[in-house]
Parts: sequence; C-alpha cells; structure tokens
Amino acid sequence: MWKILGNIIEMFVYSAVYMIIVLVSLKIVGATFSTDFEKKISEEGHIGLSLICACVFIGFAILLSSLVR
Repeated sequence: MWKILGNIIEMFVYSAVYMIIVLVSLKIVGATFSTDFEKKISEEGHIGLSLICACVFIGFAILLSSLVR
C-alpha cells in the first residue's frame, strides 16, 4: 500500500518537474525564434513552430523516461 502511494507521489513530482522544464525551455526557444511565438502558434497556426514545440515535448519526455528507469 505504501509503495503504491510512494510511486504515485514520485510520478507527480517527476511530472511537475517535467512541466516546469518544458515551459522554461519553450520560453527560451520562443525567444530564440520570434518575439510573438505564442501568438504565431495560437492565432496564425504556424505549423513549423508547432512542430518545434512538439519536438521539445517529445525530447524532454524521452529524457525524463530514461531518468526514471
């Protein structure tokens, strides 16, 4: 019982750290490419910038999964 609860808490901690890292990295990538990065993705539907964001998400997910194992 306690092991399962510990695993659930550990999962939430890792996911919180993942979200913080991804948000910071997206701000850095956004500042690198364009000043209105979020506007171009949300309002204009810029596919190239959306793919860059997806690659950042996938890359950090692979990195996090290798750290957990």
